[in-house]
Amino acid sequence: MYQINRPVKTALTMAIALALSNGTVQAQEKSKVEDKKVETERQIETIVVTSTRRAENQQTVPLAVQAMSGAKLQELGIDSFEDYIALLPGVSSEGQAPGKQETYIRGVSAGRSDVRLAGIGGEPSVAFYLDEAPITTPGRNIDLYAVDLQRIEVLKGPQGTLFGASSQAGTVRLITNKPVLDEFRAGGEVGMSSTKSGGISNKTEGYLNIPIVDDTFAIRIAAYNSTDAGFIDNALSTTQLPLTNPGLGGSVPSSRQAVSNATLAKDDYNEATHRGMRVSALWQINNDWDLLIQHTNQQLDTEGSFEYDPAISTEDDLNASTFSPTEGDDQVDLTQWTLNGMLGGLEVIYNGSFTSRTFQGNTDYTAYIEIGPYVPYYTCSYPGYDECFSPVMTTSEQFETERVVHEIRVATNAEDRFRAIGGVFYDDQQLNTLTDFNYAGSIAAGFSPNFPIPGAFTNTDGSARPPGVTYFNDYQTDREELSVFGELAYDVTDDVTVTVGARHYEIEMGLMGQSPFGQRASGPEADAGTNVDSRLAGLTPATISGTIYKANIRWKMNADAMFYGTYSEGFRGGGFNRSAGTGGIPATFDTDTVVSVEFGWKTAWLDNTLRFNGAIYNVDFSDMQQGVLDLSIANNSFFDNVGSSEINGLESELNWAATDNVDLFGSFSYIDSELTDIPNTLVNITPVGSNLPYAPESEGVIGGRYYQEIGDFSAVFQGVFKWTDSRFNSLVDADRVELPSYTQVNLSASIGKDDWKATFFIDNATDSLGQVAAGSADNVFRVSPTRPRTIGFRLSYDY
Repeated sequence: MYQINRPVKTALTMAIALALSNGTVQAQEKSKVEDKKVETERQIETIVVTSTRRAENQQTVPLAVQAMSGAKLQELGIDSFEDYIALLPGVSSEGQAPGKQETYIRGVSAGRSDVRLAGIGGEPSVAFYLDEAPITTPGRNIDLYAVDLQRIEVLKGPQGTLFGASSQAGTVRLITNKPVLDEFRAGGEVGMSSTKSGGISNKTEGYLNIPIVDDTFAIRIAAYNSTDAGFIDNALSTTQLPLTNPGLGGSVPSSRQAVSNATLAKDDYNEATHRGMRVSALWQINNDWDLLIQHTNQQLDTEGSFEYDPAISTEDDLNASTFSPTEGDDQVDLTQWTLNGMLGGLEVIYNGSFTSRTFQGNTDYTAYIEIGPYVPYYTCSYPGYDECFSPVMTTSEQFETERVVHEIRVATNAEDRFRAIGGVFYDDQQLNTLTDFNYAGSIAAGFSPNFPIPGAFTNTDGSARPPGVTYFNDYQTDREELSVFGELAYDVTDDVTVTVGARHYEIEMGLMGQSPFGQRASGPEADAGTNVDSRLAGLTPATISGTIYKANIRWKMNADAMFYGTYSEGFRGGGFNRSAGTGGIPATFDTDTVVSVEFGWKTAWLDNTLRFNGAIYNVDFSDMQQGVLDLSIANNSFFDNVGSSEINGLESELNWAATDNVDLFGSFSYIDSELTDIPNTLVNITPVGSNLPYAPESEGVIGGRYYQEIGDFSAVFQGVFKWTDSRFNSLVDADRVELPSYTQVNLSASIGKDDWKATFFIDNATDSLGQVAAGSADNVFRVSPTRPRTIGFRLSYDY
C-alpha cells in the first residue's frame, strides 16, 4: 500500500476540515412545521446527471462524476472548459493554444506527444461530448465556448462500455439548455476585463427561447462573441543560421543573412476570439415521442504564440520570439439530432450527428534552424554552403475533418428490479491534413517548386506547391467503428445493486498519403520523399477488434450514504507510422489499455447540509502510446508503445452549507503514478519508477461563499484558492522537465435584484505564474502559462 507523505496528509486534513469540492453548493430552502412554527433549513442542491445514459440523482450514481450547473458556471465566470478543469483536481490539460488542447484525468497520460505540426496524432484518452454527440478529435480537440449550458459533467475513470474509445481515462460532457415549450425566456451577459501586462478582454453572449406552438414546438437560440486578450509579447529579435547547425558539417559560410522580426514584434500577441451560435428546435410529437434538432456553428480565431520562452522572459514580462505570422482560423459546424420515445414499454433513443471542421493557420518554425540537419542544404548555396539566405521558416496548415455518428439505444424501465440498457454505435471519421513547410531562403538557394509524388494519395490537385515549400505532409486518415454495447443491472435487495456491462468493437483504420521534399531539379521529378501508400501497402487499412468489460456493485447503506465498487476497462485504438522502416520505426503502433479498480462513497450529513464524496482507485496503464520527434532516429515524428505504469489515487469532495449565509467547498486529489515496465523501444524513456507526466501528486481547491441580503438586493462574495503540485511534462528522457508547483486565488463579488446581476472579479489575485505545460519540439523550450492577474466585471440578465 502506498504511503501518503506529510504535505499530502496536511492538505487532505485541511481540505476535509474546510469542505471539499467545486461541485454545486447552492442553498435551497425547505419548510418545516413544528409546534406551529416555521423554520427554514438550507440544503445542498443535487444535480440530475445522465452519466449512465439515464437521468439520475448525482448522489445515487455509483460513479465518480463531478457536475456543475449552468448557474454555477455563470457565477464563477466560466466560459471555456479550460477554465472549468482549472478547478478540478485530478484533471489537467496542456497544449499549444486554444483548439490544440489535450485533457488528462487521474494521471492517465504519456505526456505531450511532440507531434505539433505534423497533422498526425493518436486518439485522446478523454472523450468529449456535446450532449449526445462525440466531438473528440485526434490532435485538435474542439474548443467549444460554454454558452447557455445546463451543466458540465466530468466522468472519472474508464467509461468504455457506454462511451467507447477515447473514454479511456474519463469522459467530459457539455449539456446544453434545451428549448422550453411553454415559456418565453431571454437573457444574456456582457463583460470586460483587463489582464496585467496584457490587453482588454470582452465578451457578449445571449439566449432566446421562443415557444412557437404551445406545448408542442419551441426553438432556442444562443449566440456569443468573446475575445481573450493577449499577455505574451512577441519580442523584437534578429536571427540567422547558426554555425552550430549540424548540417553545416564544420563549414563556415562567408555570409549568413540576418532577419529581424520588426514588422511582427507586438505586445499582447496571443489573442483568441470565439464567435458563434447554437440553434435548437424541440418538437413534442405526442405524449410518447419527441424530436430535438440542434446546430452549432463556431469560429475560433487565434493570433500569436500562447507559449512563452523562459530564456527571454521574467515573471512580469512573458515573451516569445517569432519571425513569421502565427495565426489560426478554426471553424466548426455540428448538426445533431435526438429522437426519443416509448415503443412496446421500452425507451428508444436514436442519436445522430454530423461534424464538419476546417482549420487553416500558420505557425512560425524558425527555431528549427538550430537543429534541422538539412536546413543548410535548403537555405544556402550548394555545394559549399558559402552563402546562406533567409532563415525564416513557416508552416501553413490545412486540417479538415468530417464525422458521421449514429447510435440507437434501448432501455427498459429504470424502476424495474432487473433492467437493461444497450445499443449499437456507428462512427465514420475522415481527417485530411496538408501542412506546407516553407523555407524562405530556399528560393534564393535555387530550389524549384515541390511537386507531389506521382501515384500517391494527395489532397492537392497534383500541381506544384507554392514557391518556398521545400517539404509537405499530405495525408488522409480514415476511421470507421461499429460497436455493440450494453449494461444489465439487478437489485439483489432493496439496498444492493449489481451491474455488469460490455462493449464489443470493430474499428477499421487507414492512412494514406505522402511527405515529399524539394529538389534543385526543375519539373515534377518527385522521386524524393516518403510515399506512405507504398510503405504501408498491404497493412492499411487494418481492423482492430475486441471486447471491454465493466462490473459494479452499489450498496445504499441508508438514504444518506451509498458505497460502490467498480472494475472497468478502457482503450485507445492504435495507428500507423508514416516513417515506417526508417531507423527501425515500426509500421504500426498498438492499442493501449487501462484497467481500473475503484472504491467510492457518496454521503450526506446534517440533513443534507454537509456532503462528503470520494473514491480510491488503482489503474494499470499498459502499452502506453507516445509520440516522438527524435532527429537521431528520423526527421519525422512517429508513435511507439513505450511501457506500462501503475496509478494509485485518492480523491474527495465535500460541500458544507455551514450557516444560512456561508457555504464552504473544495476538492482534493492525490495521485501516485509510477512507470513499471519499459519494453525494447526506439525511444529513450525515463527510468522505471518515474512519475507519469501531467500527474501532480497533490492538487486541491478550497473556497467559500457568503450570502447577504442588502435591502432589495442580494449580494454574494466568493473566494477560491487552488494549489497544484509539481509535475513532469514527458516520458521521453531528453524532453523531460519538472514544472514547479503553483497556487492561484480567484475573488468575486456579485450584487443582484430581480433579473439583473452585476459581478466584479479578480482572477489570479496574487498574480502567480503557473506553468501549465511545456515542451521543446523545435529546439526552443516553451511554457504554457496561467493567465496573469485579471480584473473585470460581468453584467447578466435573465428574463
